[in-house]
Amino acid sequence: MSESKQKQDVRMIFKIGAFLAFIMLSYLGIRSYKKSVEQLKINQCNEQLIEFVQNIQETFRSQRDYGEFDYKVADRLKLFPKSMVKEGFKEKVNAYMGGVDVYYSSSAPDSNKSAFEVSFQGLSQMGCMGLMRLNLSDLNVIAVGAYPSPTPSGVLDEIYLDTKQTDIKGKNKFIGKGIQYLADDKAKAACDCSDNVCSVIWKFK
Repeated sequence: MSESKQKQDVRMIFKIGAFLAFIMLSYLGIRSYKKSVEQLKINQCNEQLIEFVQNIQETFRSQRDYGEFDYKVADRLKLFPKSMVKEGFKEKVNAYMGGVDVYYSSSAPDSNKSAFEVSFQGLSQMGCMGLMRLNLSDLNVIAVGAYPSPTPSGVLDEIYLDTKQTDIKGKNKFIGKGIQYLADDKAKAACDCSDNVCSVIWKFK
């Protein structure tokens, strides 16, 4: 093989290597960008949820229970954060542009209006996993549920302050205390959605 031919082959190898490296870096860059965007949305949802729950708890602090509390009441009392009001959307939305729901619930079998549930819908799997594992103990969280489809509030009604995890049959329902330490496999199983159709529901006292 001539020296000229060898040089051409070496140049070709370097070109192929550079091209493959470019593709790999582009892939990693896109993946990193998507992950950053997802984390930003999770953080925004976290802020929205905290503000919304605090508004609710403060509004009903002096009352015996949450009465017939629901989305319409929350809207009428202007309890939704301003960041949930988006141009072009008739209803309030979370940072994923998914639906938001709220409904009164129970903290004990004989106290069926002493808690409330909040639902964030239209989440990705990563968003679902990140949100369900938020540490919300300062907000008196009772339980958390995650679902691979749009799910409104009300599904955690029979989980109370003294309910044990072993007594919850559904694999997608968890006691709020210590939820941030939930293993990846259980979180993925609960948030088993391929598109942005997952939901996370929290129950607060």
